[in-house]
Amino acid sequence: MTARRIAASTAAAAALALAVTAPAAAQDEPITAPHSSTPAPTTAPHPSTPAPTTAPDSSTSAPTTAPDSSTPTTAPGTSTPAPDSSTSVPTTSATAEPDPGDGAIQQRYESMSEQERAEVGEPVGGEVVADEGLRWQEFTYARFYWTPDTGVTVVRGMIYQRFLDLGGHDELGVPITDELASSGGGRYSDFLSADGAVHSAIYFSTRTGAHLVVGPILEHFRALGEDAHFGYPATDTRLTPDAFGAYNHFVMPGSSRQDASIYWTQPTGANAVQGAIRAKWAESGWEAGPLGYPVTDELTAPDGVGRYNQFNGDGAFPAGIVWSPETGAHSLQGVIAQRYIELSGPGGVLGYPTTDELGTPDGRGQYNHFTGTGGASIYWTPQTGAHEVYGGIRVRWAQLGWERSYLGYPVSGEHDVERGRASDFEHGVIEWHRDTGEVVDRPTR
Repeated sequence: MTARRIAASTAAAAALALAVTAPAAAQDEPITAPHSSTPAPTTAPHPSTPAPTTAPDSSTSAPTTAPDSSTPTTAPGTSTPAPDSSTSVPTTSATAEPDPGDGAIQQRYESMSEQERAEVGEPVGGEVVADEGLRWQEFTYARFYWTPDTGVTVVRGMIYQRFLDLGGHDELGVPITDELASSGGGRYSDFLSADGAVHSAIYFSTRTGAHLVVGPILEHFRALGEDAHFGYPATDTRLTPDAFGAYNHFVMPGSSRQDASIYWTQPTGANAVQGAIRAKWAESGWEAGPLGYPVTDELTAPDGVGRYNQFNGDGAFPAGIVWSPETGAHSLQGVIAQRYIELSGPGGVLGYPTTDELGTPDGRGQYNHFTGTGGASIYWTPQTGAHEVYGGIRVRWAQLGWERSYLGYPVSGEHDVERGRASDFEHGVIEWHRDTGEVVDRPTR
């Protein structure tokens, strides 16, 4: 099934793509022939029609009266009237404007080398003239198109087969390029819909076959360096199950499996997710899970080592997945994610997450643990909000039994006090004393 879905420019919906059909098989890399044009033939004028003559009656004598000036005179020695000098013999001629596309496809084919002709095959049908702005002709392994804007372009091979599978020019529009080489050694052809609204391309590689990439996903794919840097398209552009967005999956260079994606929605635009972060996102349920859609590409952490993506979460609070070689990829969401961002994320005091967001044993709250300052955490409950605990204060709280201790949950982040630093809890406080290094806890009076 193939269905053209265009992005709706409303707040209620956003969808672009063409639905997936069967994947294409591999092909040898074809060679693209140059464009050519041909002069349109002129139209010959219609022949003129001779005026008929009248045979004289032999029994009729010439008149004795002078003829009326309006009556034709008779030539001497004949009975046939001579034409009046004021009367001309009519002729007709055609002066139609030449059609610039007439013969252009044939001339392009004739200009090809023997090898190129072997790749496109022989004509298998006559030229089809859709209107003054569109002509095409089928060949064994290709289709030639002509428009006033593009001249003659050729879609061929496995790209041509995928083009037909997806509905041809009725769905994708006409090819606006010949088949070209991509940055990573693949091939592609660009297409433009009849209304000029949707730009797409079909990419082919021997690793992944031929697949369609549409609109802003195509633009972002090319901005990321195309198949040389981001990977080879391994699916057509598809709608997400909620029909709010669209995506393509890719096989990254050097990989043998789908391990990168570009997702698009109208509010978020097109963003790339890849590697271990993508695997963690998939584990959480993709865009249907608690993290939502990506709102950034994969970004580099301030230390130049780690990586992260931000997601739109539940719409009220953000979400993220953060990765480092030591910790792997872990997710944050909701108010905990918001607090982590406020504290500068992996570049701040908390460092990298070492857990996903987890529920506390009493079922009341949620938390993430982090690498920062010898160990750090953010704990959240609906009653207390989200607050960080780290360093010696966190060590003391853990020794007492975490949130199950008499102190309960944190109700503040770490802050300055007269003797050093402190964190406040529901039922007490833990202080670190600067002069002695001592960490003490006490109940709230």
